Amino acid sequence: MEFRKALSGSSWEKVKNRQLLRFPLVHEWIEAAGIENGDTVLDIGPGPGVFTVHYAKVVGEQGKIIAIEKSEDAAAYLIAELQNQSIHHVDVRIGDAEQRVHVDNDDIDVVMLTDVLHHAEHPFQILKNLRNITHAKPIKLFISEFDPEAEGRIGPPLVHRIHAETIQTWATELNFGMLAHGKQYSEHYYMLLSIPAAQLREQAKDF
Repeated sequence: MEFRKALSGSSWEKVKNRQLLRFPLVHEWIEAAGIENGDTVLDIGPGPGVFTVHYAKVVGEQGKIIAIEKSEDAAAYLIAELQNQSIHHVDVRIGDAEQRVHVDNDDIDVVMLTDVLHHAEHPFQILKNLRNITHAKPIKLFISEFDPEAEGRIGPPLVHRIHAETIQTWATELNFGMLAHGKQYSEHYYMLLSIPAAQLREQAKDF
């Protein structure tokens, strides 16, 4: 299978089809992340949004999805899909999470970062930018990535995958708490982290 690290210019219909092949994972992700009706979920790099649409159905109209996508074409594809399904509580924003995550005025419960880091030029910077969000309470951060210790029959080549230990090291450096981790279907592993509240980060600097 052809692997493109940068997805800009991709056929989003093809990307959607690849997401559909991994759709059984979304139920595991939602359960592991603890997404519930009424939650506000930040979805980083949704692409054509197969998973985003399902998150929206879980949080319901009392909840909200904020989808940050750097490709304008992918964002337009997702918006059209949402309109086709009459889903109105997804806020699609154009933005590059490697530059900044613009959600300081939103009360986020969960951040979903799935199959994104191995496409990023600077994956650590995405985590650092998430840490810098201004928020009054801890935020759950759910990460799922292709496992470089798997067989490599599906997904990106093993050389392009990020080891779980690498992400754990980054999480420790950023003072993220580890809530859960494990292996998943379709050559994936996951981590559920806790991003400390802004005031807790400031207190930590004093020690």
